[in-house]
Amino acid sequence: MTDHPKLLVVKDLRTTFATPSGPLPAVGGVSFELGTNETLGIVGESGSGKTVLSRTIMGLQPRRNVEVTGSVLLKGFEVVGASEKEKRSIWGLEVAMIFQDPMTSLNPVMRIGKQIDEILRVRQGMDRRAAKARAVELLELVGIPSPAERYGVFPRELSGGMRQRVVIATALAGSPQLLMADEPTTGLDVTIQAQILNLLDSVKEQMKMSVVLVTHDLGVVATRTSRIIVMYAGRIVEIGSTREVFRRHRMPYTRALLDAIPKVSNPSHSRLVAIPGRPPNLLDLPTGCAFAPRCAYATDICRVQRPRLEPAEESGHAFACWNPLPVAEGALT
Repeated sequence: MTDHPKLLVVKDLRTTFATPSGPLPAVGGVSFELGTNETLGIVGESGSGKTVLSRTIMGLQPRRNVEVTGSVLLKGFEVVGASEKEKRSIWGLEVAMIFQDPMTSLNPVMRIGKQIDEILRVRQGMDRRAAKARAVELLELVGIPSPAERYGVFPRELSGGMRQRVVIATALAGSPQLLMADEPTTGLDVTIQAQILNLLDSVKEQMKMSVVLVTHDLGVVATRTSRIIVMYAGRIVEIGSTREVFRRHRMPYTRALLDAIPKVSNPSHSRLVAIPGRPPNLLDLPTGCAFAPRCAYATDICRVQRPRLEPAEESGHAFACWNPLPVAEGALT
């Protein structure tokens, strides 16, 4: 690893899958930077490219039928084009991932403590006794009650929230500087979601690491991130500080995502606001703006020419839209 002023620098990253129907551009030219001890939110509907982007940054894309171009610099290490051996040298130690479903992330026939032990012994070179002691410490860190006793249980003996805590402990075993959290609260009730998000905030500060929080819910990232990336059809359509994106968003798609969040101020049984239409087919993207068929602000230019993402302000707030919302309209009341 070489010293670099930014922890993560992504430039023109493209991930294209080869399918029987033709090339599928799941990520279509994404660029952004991430500093140390920063939390970045990546939001968008299902199919917007969030998960593929996070896996590509990790270097976890399939070995066949996929083409990755562009650059992913992690502390100066180029992930794109690196060999499997080279990528294994950073997995767990420099970057780790929390996957969506803890039941598919954990080995169902292996005790949870042993799963953490394995990482500590292989990646950190600890002996059996030291690895067990550290595994118990990590279980305590993530809020597992009676960690020494729970060390020997199987994943099936834990609740969904407890399993997710074990997954987080496993990801933290290598003391990574970057933690990718892909929908870490999927399938959990609201109370447990808050506990998991609070836990991520806590361990981030304790371990002085950066977090990329991937989610479809803008409400999740509202108070948990310093910056937000909004993705649609594999591209960034708006990026900026969390405050800017929430209070002065300009992209109609961002507004649609915000409107879709249920509001406690609404009367009981109020109808939820849905985004009209369906996400585009990535195998047959429109010539112009991908959101144009669903956008009430679309004009002729939106349908024939794709807008570019260009910084609109010194703050770094940028959006890709021919007909952006007026600042007054983009401001939430």
